[in-house]
Amino acid sequence: MSTADLGAEGAGAIIHARLGRTPQDALEAAVVLEAWGGVPAEAALSLGSRVRLPAALQTGPRRWRPSDAETPSGILAEGIALLIAILAIAAWAGPLGRALGDQVFRDALRVGLPVTLALQWAIRSRYLSRRAGLSCLAEDWIPLVLFSAALAGGLCWIPGYGHVAAMFVAIWVGGTILTRRGWGIAYGALLIAEAVGLEHGVPALASLLTLTGVTLVGAVIAILTAPGGRSLTPPGRLSRAFAAGVIGGLLGVLLVGDPSLGWGIHGTFPALALVPSVAGSFWGGYRLWQFHDEIPRGMRGVALSRASDRTMRGPATGIVMAALARLIGLTVVLSLLVALAGNWTRGTVEVSLFVAFGCAALVCLFVSLLESLGYVQWALICAAVSVAVELTVSHFAGDWVAGAGLIAGGVVGTVLALMPLFGLLRTPGRVLATTLWIH
Repeated sequence: MSTADLGAEGAGAIIHARLGRTPQDALEAAVVLEAWGGVPAEAALSLGSRVRLPAALQTGPRRWRPSDAETPSGILAEGIALLIAILAIAAWAGPLGRALGDQVFRDALRVGLPVTLALQWAIRSRYLSRRAGLSCLAEDWIPLVLFSAALAGGLCWIPGYGHVAAMFVAIWVGGTILTRRGWGIAYGALLIAEAVGLEHGVPALASLLTLTGVTLVGAVIAILTAPGGRSLTPPGRLSRAFAAGVIGGLLGVLLVGDPSLGWGIHGTFPALALVPSVAGSFWGGYRLWQFHDEIPRGMRGVALSRASDRTMRGPATGIVMAALARLIGLTVVLSLLVALAGNWTRGTVEVSLFVAFGCAALVCLFVSLLESLGYVQWALICAAVSVAVELTVSHFAGDWVAGAGLIAGGVVGTVLALMPLFGLLRTPGRVLATTLWIH
């Protein structure tokens, strides 16, 4: 297709149909025209600089405005709520273990955490990663209610601990919606109140059931009152959301698959040992959150003929290395602090636990980056291989080294995830831009 055949108006229509918005610059417009319009590279760059969207496409009855949860302050609030949730759950371990039995609590956690991560990844892929994601989620409320009821029934059918696992899943997934709405601090307060109540002898099952009901009601209110009305963009592909859910579920299995970690047995310490890596992962992930904006900005002024030049000093590499440095640095510092507090927790201080959760944070960070860049199959392979290595090493190593299986699985998964990333980051121009905006 030639530039003359397409025209500026037709190019604008193609860009709007694919991006759902005005392109940030001529480079982004050229990438879309080359990838979807079949326009040669040089002609696409020339045409991209002259594209003007028709007025009918620029103005409409609905305009999206970012919610508070999508701003930097909203992301920070989400991170604070996540840390509060982990600390509160750590405080739950002792009281729930005594009230329900260590075996019930451990089994509920080992089932509930992978299911929760699977649902969180799927919901984020299909809904919450979109503009006005909560409004987008509300449009599919009928199938979501049916699916939720079926899942809850299936979990409750598991004898002994299924009902506890179902409540865990409802509380954690509902909390994801609350934090996305910007109510993360209030959600954290609910979890802290639950921890205080359990410590003061409030019946465990009754309090968990009450917290589940409050969380679900709050999630419904958050969806119904989300600003923006109907969403401007459709939900993500169902197949992509399903794949993301499988990846999240595998990462959840990775976190609980090593029996030497002592979930539900060694009191609060396993959950506390998870805090440093979660905080480091969030800080690193916050840097990667700027990935899609920084790469096109960093490529401004680069000639299209040099877009495929290989270099390891481009903006993509800088962002990834900065995220990695933040993750490792904060994890090490906080691990030292938590180790000092180990004498006040029920359990033993094992340095290998911090190493294990740090390795888990690394593989989760890079697998998440692969999935966001469209390398879904490779991300799925990395997660599956990590779990397989963890289970194998745990079987043969036993309790000899706490977290040995998770360390091995995390290292192998990280190496596998870095293989395609190195090739991608070496060409930060046209190939990377195309990957960002097509996938």
